[in-house]
Amino acid sequence: MHEVLALCTEASATLGPWLHTWEALDHRVADQHLAAAAARWEYDLLGDRLPWDSMDDAEARCAELASWLARHAPARLRGQDVPEELLHRIRLTGLNGPARWEDPHWPDYRY
Repeated sequence: MHEVLALCTEASATLGPWLHTWEALDHRVADQHLAAAAARWEYDLLGDRLPWDSMDDAEARCAELASWLARHAPARLRGQDVPEELLHRIRLTGLNGPARWEDPHWPDYRY
């Protein structure tokens, strides 16, 4: 699903409508795809990078994706039995600067 999101985003030059569609999908399979996407994206998003190559406006899309993920993913992912560490990393994507880097759950990634 995360590859489809990247493709649709780049083809339409917008991310928001696709995130709203995913957000509206109240289904176990959609949540499983969200868990897989979050696990794949968290490293890049914590480094303030969009997790796919973008034709333009990668910085704004990265911020939009990170904010959306931090707001909407945790509640849905708790029902997917994802590791607690992933939930902390998702929470961290919604923080900036020292609040992120100095958080006790910062995974100490090297960028």
